[in-house]
Amino acid sequence: MNSKYKILCVALLGMLATACNKSNLSDLNVSGDCSVEAVTLDDKYEGIIDAKGRTVKVKVPVDFTGKSAMTVSTLKISDGAKANIAQGDKVNFEAPKNLHITNGDLYLDWTVRVKNDEARIVSFIINKTYKASIDEATKTIVAKLPASVDITNIIPTIQLSEDATVSPKSGVMQNFSEPVKYTVTDNTATEVYTVIVEQITAPSAIFLGSKNAGKIEELCGEEREACTWMLQNIDNSMFVSWEELRNNTVNLSECELIWWHWQGQPTESLGDFESAANGTAIACLNTLLDHYKKGGAFILSRAAVNFAAKLGAVKDQLCCNNCWGASDDGGEIIGGPWDFPARDESSYLWEGIIGGFPVKTLDAGYQISNCVSQWGKWMFKDGDFNYWEELTGCKVLAHGWDQAVTMWECPAYNGSFGKGGIVCFGSGCYDWYSPNPYTENFHKNVGIITGNAIKHLTN
Repeated sequence: MNSKYKILCVALLGMLATACNKSNLSDLNVSGDCSVEAVTLDDKYEGIIDAKGRTVKVKVPVDFTGKSAMTVSTLKISDGAKANIAQGDKVNFEAPKNLHITNGDLYLDWTVRVKNDEARIVSFIINKTYKASIDEATKTIVAKLPASVDITNIIPTIQLSEDATVSPKSGVMQNFSEPVKYTVTDNTATEVYTVIVEQITAPSAIFLGSKNAGKIEELCGEEREACTWMLQNIDNSMFVSWEELRNNTVNLSECELIWWHWQGQPTESLGDFESAANGTAIACLNTLLDHYKKGGAFILSRAAVNFAAKLGAVKDQLCCNNCWGASDDGGEIIGGPWDFPARDESSYLWEGIIGGFPVKTLDAGYQISNCVSQWGKWMFKDGDFNYWEELTGCKVLAHGWDQAVTMWECPAYNGSFGKGGIVCFGSGCYDWYSPNPYTENFHKNVGIITGNAIKHLTN
């Protein structure tokens, strides 16, 4: 077919398409509207209309139980419009109901939802860092803070149930040297919570980071994000500096898990690791080894993974053989989700992850430092994971697309796997902090995976 003929065909097709479009449009009735103007149920419960979201919310008292058969006493919609629900109908609103409105050749779907008044505190976070536990049965909120926090000058961030308000307000500084009562209201619903702040003397879990960080604010961005997640999600957890650990100022008698997330230069031999960790883990080796011998667990991530060899949890004190990266300022801004394969998709580590398999942890626009400590496949017969497990005495949890082992579990001191063991995260996809803003889709998986590891190791 020559080029002139091609051009003629394209022109004719365009003319035909335009003619069809004009013909179809001329027959359509698009002059009306499909809006909801008013809704009342049972003659007294008025709907709150959100035109932008195309929703109608009807509030009912906290103790109202008649959602299954409510009368649509008022339904005003645009002139000339029709709906699948009519005024006078009895409707089951136990679940949100679709309101389909048509007007000529136009239509819109709205959602009508009936909601009981509810006065509830959903989360209570202190100084944007420490998450308190909430006992709904007793309406008691307990926050456990390190002794270094001044509890007379605390700023709580309070998340409430929909439509509720609280007094004292969220963000207002309070003195918690004595219990403080918070009153939550939403129309007919009122609840009073008692907030108690205790200072931790014996944490259940601790976070270790850079060797020179004396407090959370001095951690680098990567470590600070990880630490903040732990304090907000793991009860009775706290940040501990290496100096506090070395000086035995922290009571580890109740500690089940130590997480060392170290944004340092990865190493490929035990000698190099010992040199890099001098003044941190090596200086505290006896304390940490004692924790391990007593059945305490570890999570070791980024440059800290080779500490498992120092603890004797890896056969022959073998270390990762393929390591790079360290900058906290980030490196590559990725163009799409980064993912990796799981060795066993039924493993405890993947429970509740978003997006299924392969495991996705980084979103488009995320700026990754790509700090990697892994076992290159050339070390163990080109991706023979069974051979690697025999060689190291550990278990493969995840690997790269090149078959390198990137996440693994070391046994507890008694040789068993699970409680008291060690989970190592050496993958570049295990990353907490992006200097570049991005749209969150899968990054929550980093926290989900970490939480699963903690549950597994502490049982």
